[in-house]
Amino acid sequence: MARAGHTYKRTHRITGKVLAFDLRAEEAALIAKARASSSGRAAKTLVKQGALRSTISSLRRGTQLSEHAAAGAVSVQVLRGRVRFESDGTQQVAGPGGVVMFDEDVPHSATALADSSILITTAMP
Repeated sequence: MARAGHTYKRTHRITGKVLAFDLRAEEAALIAKARASSSGRAAKTLVKQGALRSTISSLRRGTQLSEHAAAGAVSVQVLRGRVRFESDGTQQVAGPGGVVMFDEDVPHSATALADSSILITTAMP
């Protein structure tokens, strides 16, 4: 049950047989929130169904996602900007259309080199 005053689940379905999203519109709204946020980031879960998790996240330039790992394999697609990913002593920089993949339980971090938006898809075990 959603918390009192919380409208997210009433206004956004994250499960269903067919879900469709306008990534450009989602990304534009989130980058504006990230720019205004004290944390420099904003995110929205698009899908959370079965093993599939899909989240769009926007980061203001210079914002870092500290090292973390996911229980499932992860695909990160850069929609806007440039993002530096670090894992196991190596770095990958990706721009729009670039995709970086991490196997399950692989620690990684990310830093926005410009105002950026990423689509994160995780296949949970």
